[in-house]
Amino acid sequence: MAVYIESGLRLDLPNGQHFRFADLPPYKSVSGLQLKEMDFAWVSIGKLFLQEVRSCSQVTTTLTATDFVPTKGQPIPYRFQTLIDKVTDSTLILLAAWAGSAWGQQLKAALPLTAQARMLLKLVIAIDLPSALSIHFQGLRDSLNARLQGRVALADVPRVVLIDYARPISDPAFCGFVTAHP
Repeated sequence: MAVYIESGLRLDLPNGQHFRFADLPPYKSVSGLQLKEMDFAWVSIGKLFLQEVRSCSQVTTTLTATDFVPTKGQPIPYRFQTLIDKVTDSTLILLAAWAGSAWGQQLKAALPLTAQARMLLKLVIAIDLPSALSIHFQGLRDSLNARLQGRVALADVPRVVLIDYARPISDPAFCGFVTAHP
């Protein structure tokens, strides 16, 4: 198992079944070109999970709903746009590997064998919102999916799953992979 500690979570990912785009040489060759990647990827139960982990616990006193949830007629919040970019770019990166473009072939060769063939994709964002902002969780989820619906549909993904930190610790899809880190 490879162990990662990030944003208050511990991920124990199975050897040969996981990767981080940021660690792959083909991704490093394009990472300075305005691409963003999701934090972790692993194969489990016949699906490739891509997960972004985002903790907001360090900035709880300054965050408001407008930092996350877009409001009609207002600029898109930076934190919201960052999540959109990460999901969009990560999906495109995988599609390039599975489609066999020149760069995609390089990336495909760097992926674990279990992730080299096209498979069902599960896009997950685990977010730790301050309790005062938890009332906006559903609005954030709905706004993310409304913005990403067409983009992820191109990869046969019906929706992005937005979860709070408690879920990956208790959900069977993540069981054994994700735990809380003090």
